[in-house]
Amino acid sequence: MNLLLLIALLLYLAGAVYSVIAFARQQRGKSLSLLTLLALGFAAHTSSLVLRWTELKHFPIVNAREVCSFIAWAMVAYYLLIGVRYVARALPAFIIPCVVVLLAFGLLLPESDQPVSAALSGAITASTLTQIIFPVHVTLLLFAYSAFVVTFISGVMYLVQEHALKAKHFGGTFQRLPALNTCDDLSYRSLTIGFVLLTLGMLTGIIWNQQRDGRWWHNDPKEVMALVTWLIYLTMIHYRLTAGWRGRRVAWLAVAGFVVVLFTWVGARYMGGYHVFG
Repeated sequence: MNLLLLIALLLYLAGAVYSVIAFARQQRGKSLSLLTLLALGFAAHTSSLVLRWTELKHFPIVNAREVCSFIAWAMVAYYLLIGVRYVARALPAFIIPCVVVLLAFGLLLPESDQPVSAALSGAITASTLTQIIFPVHVTLLLFAYSAFVVTFISGVMYLVQEHALKAKHFGGTFQRLPALNTCDDLSYRSLTIGFVLLTLGMLTGIIWNQQRDGRWWHNDPKEVMALVTWLIYLTMIHYRLTAGWRGRRVAWLAVAGFVVVLFTWVGARYMGGYHVFG
């Protein structure tokens, strides 16, 4: 077991416990203790990824084990970026436990469980440009997924808060969750960031396809689902800008979009094609 990853997991676990307790106690304001735990875990996690990349001589995103580790890393990186602005205690209480589960799952998966695909083997031995584009492509997409996780969580929190307001139930859950405006603003910002990253990730993927085998599009299930995901989030942004969609409609679309993201990331890999990674 990778020692650096184990250290990162323990620090993330401490951060998850801290954030859940703080959420339960309705603590307010920024927490330097939580940010410190996550920053230290992120440093250990980053070091592990860099060392593995150096050791394997290719981007460490070959199999499910590495994908779980990398998306956990991307989620922490994204939270550290937005945590400077948003102090909503509920956010890390939902995000960091997900990070712990992903990283633990990645650590528990057997090393030899997933073979290197033909597509990735081609990327490893291809031209220098192709080798550069591949990690950029995957990194952009996984950061986009991380942003969409926050969009989804914000949408769910909005729906719960709205329901509590309509039912006039101002109990513990209502007191712990952010205000509706905060949920809506966080959802929109994460949606915008995620959409830009998804667009860039898809464009670099198309370029990578062309460089790898001369084809721009393969009708691969993951390519098709990525396009569907892109169209859903484009619709959300379009109607927010042109029709003023806010709040409940966007929150439900955020939930629907995340379901498609999950299917794109996990489900499409079992439908054939060459995307057995990412």
